[in-house]
Amino acid sequence: MKYLNALLVLFLISTSAKSQNNNQISLNNSISFEAVKIMAQKMNSATLDLSLTEGSPYFDDSFQKGSLNIKNFEDENEIWLRYNGYNDEIEIGKNEQQLSSDEALLKRKDIRASFDNKTYQYKTFITKKGLTIEGYLVILFEGQHYSVFRQDKKKLSEGRKAKTPLESDIRPRFSDIHSYYLLNDSEIINEISLKLKNIIPHILEEDLSKIEKIKGEFKKIKTEEKVIELFQILEK
Repeated sequence: MKYLNALLVLFLISTSAKSQNNNQISLNNSISFEAVKIMAQKMNSATLDLSLTEGSPYFDDSFQKGSLNIKNFEDENEIWLRYNGYNDEIEIGKNEQQLSSDEALLKRKDIRASFDNKTYQYKTFITKKGLTIEGYLVILFEGQHYSVFRQDKKKLSEGRKAKTPLESDIRPRFSDIHSYYLLNDSEIINEISLKLKNIIPHILEEDLSKIEKIKGEFKKIKTEEKVIELFQILEK
């Protein structure tokens, strides 16, 4: 999708004006609604035929009723959203039944989008390979000293034509990719695995004594719920 950066100026003007009035952004106002979305053009539509692939670039193909929080001003108006894990974009729809969209939220770090029981925010983070990249993260836990995030992505594997009449074609396929990230007081978001030994290097020094007392309970972390429980304890 292609972004129209000119809307950035409109966005700043509209949010400033609304915050001075009643601290609420109205998406029923055409100007403010246009300011928090971009007209988007599918850059891969000419080369990627979804009817020929297995799976979907979406974790949920349907648009979900959602809400936006912009610069701490939450909007209560109705908006329909879905996350494209292949393009890493939050698309905007008019209703739940809509099949396609050419509109997406502007990728700004001060916009939070909540829908489908998840809250997404655009962040800068560091991968295990040491790469600094930007993208949408799902907020799993937010505390005073620690925050935990999950990145939901879709990977498209190439298909393969059958080499003999006895073989079948293998269609291109979307697969789910999940990774986890941790933010501490350093204000740097680092990728982690769901293993205590990988998490400990990112624990604040003053909390290491707490880890020693509870590490037996968290020796094997198999779920993100267990990771959240760990940081809930450290925040006490």
